[in-house]
Amino acid sequence: MAADPKKYQSTTIRMPRYLYEKARRIVETRADVGSLNELVVKAVKEKIESLTEEEIDAAFAGMANDPDYQRDAITMAQEFAQSDWSAFQATEEQATDK
Repeated sequence: MAADPKKYQSTTIRMPRYLYEKARRIVETRADVGSLNELVVKAVKEKIESLTEEEIDAAFAGMANDPDYQRDAITMAQEFAQSDWSAFQATEEQATDK
């Protein structure tokens, strides 16, 4: 099946020769890597996913030091405390009935 050319963008990259040579050897010796292009695309995709995950982690880490978030989280926990306790008790009762 031919790739849809509208879904791809060609580009030229420059990389250190030693890295290029290592990549070529991998392509030549590994059956699971079809081409240098495939290897580069996969590597860029994995790096982007890693950077995105780091950004998300940093946002969550910031919540730990955010007094407004902490206040809202405590308020929400207090509002759900009764229903959480009721759910816990119901689960315990079901467990003892078996």
